[in-house]
Amino acid sequence: MTDQQEDIVAAENWDLIIHSLDRLSEGITIIDSEDKLVLYNTQAAEYLGLKRDQIGAGVSLHDLKNTHKNGEFDPGSLLMQQLDASRQGKPQFFERDLDGGRILSVRANPIPGGGVITLYTDITERKAFEKRLIDMATRDELTGLVNRREFFTLAHHEEERAKREGHIVSVMMVDADYFKKVNDTYGHAVGDDVLRDLSENCRKIFRKTDIVGRYGGEEFAIVLPGANEDMAKIIAERLRSSVAESAVKSDQGDVHYTISIGIACATGKDFKIEEVLDRADRALYTAKAQGRNRAVFDTAA
Repeated sequence: MTDQQEDIVAAENWDLIIHSLDRLSEGITIIDSEDKLVLYNTQAAEYLGLKRDQIGAGVSLHDLKNTHKNGEFDPGSLLMQQLDASRQGKPQFFERDLDGGRILSVRANPIPGGGVITLYTDITERKAFEKRLIDMATRDELTGLVNRREFFTLAHHEEERAKREGHIVSVMMVDADYFKKVNDTYGHAVGDDVLRDLSENCRKIFRKTDIVGRYGGEEFAIVLPGANEDMAKIIAERLRSSVAESAVKSDQGDVHYTISIGIACATGKDFKIEEVLDRADRALYTAKAQGRNRAVFDTAA
């Protein structure tokens, strides 16, 4: 076979390889020892934002880095990162969020000669499914807040942290006033809307570091790390006022409702979530006995 014939056969084999790779559901890139992108398939082009009619095989990663404006996704930098890590003998496996909410699984491994081969897999649906499973196990379906089991899991973690660091923690018990009357008057669907509205008010008032959960029925429990008595009272009043000013739509007109709040605090080794919850619960019943629509602090400790 002549050299020309060998070149023709090699070209045909290369076209066959490219055609086969384009049929894969995964993206694939191959970078050689000279920092050149020698191969990438259609899926990789889509994932990385490469335009195959503009960027051919053999392009330098250094040149590729200059094809995107500042602030845009830079495939050249990502590919160079994979190459550098692989040359240090560190195969990479990580996930990356893309524009449009898609999530890629990226697996980069070194190949003989100093290059790297990388596989890209779209795991958006898998991640969404995993999140749904986690939410089903940890979230209250009606309000979207953490459920009772997850609340105690997170609260016990905070309990251990408070014991290590010695900081103060406040706990609140919140209850919708006359909730049975709301259900009886307007129906359970409106009652559900009231609980959703209460949960939205909680999201507005409490910090991301606070643990807010549906404790059961119309009761909500909150753990506020680092909040002392004065802070807890201020936050409780914000929540009470926000709820009192809100309204839930119904076929019979706007539904206004109020809440009662019990508050308790503990510091460091004295913080035991079950005990502080009991104290907050007693303060909650005191608030109801005093006329509802108020916050009461437990001074037992």
